Amino acid sequence: MKIKGTLMRLYILIISLVIFLSGCQSYIAYQITKPPQKVLPKEFESSIALSGVQTHYCSSEVDCLDFRFISPKDIESYLLDGNKLSLSLIVEGSTEDDVFEYQLTSDNLPSNSSSGLLIIFPGYGVDSLIYTMQARWLSHITGKNVIVMPASNQYDKFRFGLNSLDVLINYVNKENYTDISLISYSMGAIAGVELASKLNISKHILYAPMINFEAALNTIANLSHPIYSKLLGDDYINEVAVKIIEKSEVPLTKLAILSNLNKNPHARQTYIFSSNADKVSPYNGLLTLNNPKVSIYEVKDLNHIKMVSLISKQQRNVLLSLLDG
Repeated sequence: MKIKGTLMRLYILIISLVIFLSGCQSYIAYQITKPPQKVLPKEFESSIALSGVQTHYCSSEVDCLDFRFISPKDIESYLLDGNKLSLSLIVEGSTEDDVFEYQLTSDNLPSNSSSGLLIIFPGYGVDSLIYTMQARWLSHITGKNVIVMPASNQYDKFRFGLNSLDVLINYVNKENYTDISLISYSMGAIAGVELASKLNISKHILYAPMINFEAALNTIANLSHPIYSKLLGDDYINEVAVKIIEKSEVPLTKLAILSNLNKNPHARQTYIFSSNADKVSPYNGLLTLNNPKVSIYEVKDLNHIKMVSLISKQQRNVLLSLLDG
């Protein structure tokens, strides 16, 4: 009788756990796709010099897009008056921190303003404001205008960053940009690859592109919450990924980056940078790519965060040479 009672309690516990985990999937899916917390002070957000101009553009009464617009002209007079603008980004490491620092002055102003446009697609889970500092640096060095798009989970509905590409295309065409390049990070590659199929893109540069959402989600779970992810298991996390994809209403073909890159992209040249130490977007996952217009470069010993932050000086130098070439 005691054993029977124990078995009954175990059965009830299992049923309760199944019900709990079923509801837990929806909760986890919500936590993954909800907007990121703001990590930068309001002073940064309101500073045109640091974060550019908050732009609200509508192609119709109902189709609108919010993005950050950074131009060399924003700070030209400020620098010509003898002022300086210092940029600094610190990425914490296990043994020591990596630091990116750059000082904008009138001495290193771009010699000629360019008519070109750079569009940055940030990765998942970040406040896109973080990328405006990188955009300011790129704008100052290249003389180009830069658009920083929202991160994929900064829209009202999570759709892997594909929400307002038609509005962006309308804006680009209206402004008569002809020399357009893209920089896509991690999950931002989904939107970048999609845009490259709809606009005439000169260069598309991808850093640590997320080539498999389910695998990336499992890896992130294992790295950030190893105990819970081991308890739940890979199959459970995969089911969460399926729920997110279904709710986003994005066709699976749009998420198949490798397949889409194997087609002839509209970008005249595509460059992919991936690290052997990046567990979220592993380099060996790109080896099936076979397109003469796509060049793949292996970066040594940089994890995913360091890849998408451009913390490596060598990476930054290569990026500038590609944009200049």
